[in-house]
Amino acid sequence: MNSISSLILIISLAFSGAWTASPERNETQTDYSQCVQKYRSAWGEDCSQCTSWNDSYVVYLKNTCTEPIDVMICVQEETKQWKKFQHTSMASGDSLRAYACVGTGKYLAWARKAGDESVSFPTMEQVNSDY
Repeated sequence: MNSISSLILIISLAFSGAWTASPERNETQTDYSQCVQKYRSAWGEDCSQCTSWNDSYVVYLKNTCTEPIDVMICVQEETKQWKKFQHTSMASGDSLRAYACVGTGKYLAWARKAGDESVSFPTMEQVNSDY
């Protein structure tokens, strides 16, 4: 696993609520962040939401688990601000596309069991200040 993948996994674990040091942790609890797998990325791909897409960064992610998940993806713009994409009830095998119009090539992913409101995603203020 490369260092960026390791960092994303650690960040995902920290925010997903699936990893905790408390003794009440359910050892069989699924780490839903591992369900979100990048299968492709591209630079300069056509992006209808961007005024110019020559420097766009697009990442494609897939739910590789058997159960549906809620997902929050952030892709970093050149300004170091993050653009958020959130999907609820992403079915097994479904994929999503997230982008930055002028990107850095960095993205973050968080996931939880679909509908599990007891696990919160970070706010954009937290993402922008922490990453």
